[in-house]
Amino acid sequence: MQTEQPEGVAQPANPFTERGRITRVERFIGRWAELSLIFGALENRRPVLLCGTPGIGKSSLLTHIVAAAAANFEEPELRSYYLRLDGQGNAADVYRAVINALGAQGETTAALEIAMLETRHRVVLCLDDVDTALTAGWGAELLESLARVARNGMLLLVAALDGAPPALSERFTQLTLGAFAAPELRLLVETYLEATDITVTPGERHQLAALSALHPAYLQRAAFHLFRSKLDTSYNWRAAYLNEAREHPIAGAPLPPAIFEGAEHSTIGESAYSAETVPITAEPPVMFRIPQATQTMLFLLPLLVAGGVGWLSGNILFGIAAAGATILLSILVHRIRR
Repeated sequence: MQTEQPEGVAQPANPFTERGRITRVERFIGRWAELSLIFGALENRRPVLLCGTPGIGKSSLLTHIVAAAAANFEEPELRSYYLRLDGQGNAADVYRAVINALGAQGETTAALEIAMLETRHRVVLCLDDVDTALTAGWGAELLESLARVARNGMLLLVAALDGAPPALSERFTQLTLGAFAAPELRLLVETYLEATDITVTPGERHQLAALSALHPAYLQRAAFHLFRSKLDTSYNWRAAYLNEAREHPIAGAPLPPAIFEGAEHSTIGESAYSAETVPITAEPPVMFRIPQATQTMLFLLPLLVAGGVGWLSGNILFGIAAAGATILLSILVHRIRR
């Protein structure tokens, strides 16, 4: 049954509708650590290579860098550009697009350098979908050429691609974009709900984290269905979200199978999209182990010692004392083995 609304009051629009690159500044949430590393590398004339699974937020992060670069570097005249490489045929097309944006003409590295000198202002260039150019065979050479241009400090380069970074001759600061941190999830939910009267409880945030593995794109989907349930109490938002994630997964970034197994989702602890995953072993490593044959000899040793000492000394008491000492030594060694 749908919850009743006061007459004349419209239901609030669902704010969790982002299904691609986030272009609105107020909708971009989090990634503080990554932004700090990226801007720090750029300030030190080091180009940045941003890697990660599809839908993890690389395109949105590049868009935010373009929007925030002038304010971050305190350079109002800074030029910033975002360019997707999946629509470019070769490196010349890329140079031509950037040079034309600077108000000049050309399609080579030299023409780009001349154009930047004529503008007399630094240029931020964010290249997206670099993996398509790498697959086509011209991406690596383009990145290396642009990295050499970036040495003079006039070009600030950030390139993003799906998957692992390629082997390049030029030095890049490599950054793998992982899942959201818990504070980022809370900030995203609270920010998106500011214009509504809807609230999300800590328990519901925990369920969002578990069901989405803190992957930003899946988190948007899960929050969308949760919001719907706030307006319609009969709506099973968990089942609806899991069905969508199962039937229409993000290409190249399926959810971990554990998300779909069992009814208790709060037991999911590790995100499959985390950049830093530390395996946890069930038992501590064995620091000291004694072979089985040696263990057997240690337990027979008291009898041998007792007989030997008694025979050599001619005194049975000495033999018993020696056997007792050997037994204590065997117990101690056995405990060390455990």
